[in-house]
Amino acid sequence: MKYNFLGQTDLKVSELCFGVLPMGPLQTDVPAKEGGDIILEAMNSGINFFDTAQMYRTYPHLRHALDNYHNEVVITSKSTAADYAGMEEAIQEALKELNRDYIDIFLLHAARVEGNPIEKRPGAWECLMDYKEKGYLRAIGASTHAISAVKALTAVPEVDVIFTLINKASLGIIGGNADEMKQAIEAASVAGKALYSMKLLGGGSLLDQIRDAIAYGRAIPQLSSHALGMVRMQELKLNLRIFNDEEISDADLSGLKSGKTWALMASLCRGCGQCIKTCPSFALEMREGKPTVDEGKCLLCGYCAADCPEFAIRVK
Repeated sequence: MKYNFLGQTDLKVSELCFGVLPMGPLQTDVPAKEGGDIILEAMNSGINFFDTAQMYRTYPHLRHALDNYHNEVVITSKSTAADYAGMEEAIQEALKELNRDYIDIFLLHAARVEGNPIEKRPGAWECLMDYKEKGYLRAIGASTHAISAVKALTAVPEVDVIFTLINKASLGIIGGNADEMKQAIEAASVAGKALYSMKLLGGGSLLDQIRDAIAYGRAIPQLSSHALGMVRMQELKLNLRIFNDEEISDADLSGLKSGKTWALMASLCRGCGQCIKTCPSFALEMREGKPTVDEGKCLLCGYCAADCPEFAIRVK
């Protein structure tokens, strides 16, 4: 496994970052021990970088692995909190649930926000800065799907880390295409920001091109690591082989598919449109009073399910 310093921070991370989102109730709802055992195997196999969030509700999965592992790891969490009190609660929750004295990286969870997310959540950002100064956080920043947000965050001196979406097919990128996002990444790196990527596989849409899709991200030198969501041991083993530069045959990839689907429980949906406002990929629209999904845009992230007040959406 290759390790890189995350930008100009002192955090040395594995090139493969384990994305814990899909294990939680937004997607596959894997039991904490079962998911934690897979995370523990990842730790024992050389992965030391793990990405989670308050919204994902996967702290128990990580905690199970951490309780059975005795070397250092790097953990990112994030929160959609908009004010100081909400962000403080999110940080305290992460510290308690993960049984840690500090969180390595804590981000504004701002997937859909265009422009500067700090200007839109000043209280939450003030809290992140305060908790970093107190030593509870080692690095702070934001996660985003938007090119304009990467550009805006680049100009903020206090931003350490930008966690951004990019993939070879431009799936889910807000405000432009992959080439334009690469330009924004390059400029952010020149400005001293640490960057790592999400959604190289487009939420599963690019699984049939997995080797090329991962190679695309690895070829961007400004990206120190790449977060891939994993829920099965088979996925972990395959991704480890790819990132360890082992030969992968077509037979190894046979039968590989996402298996995830977006589904609406129409009897529960009251047509409020909250899911449409939440979707970071603009993949939902209202038809005859109910949301419908454009499968070509949907990243199967589950954010819409998390925000549905009627629990009418399933991403499984």
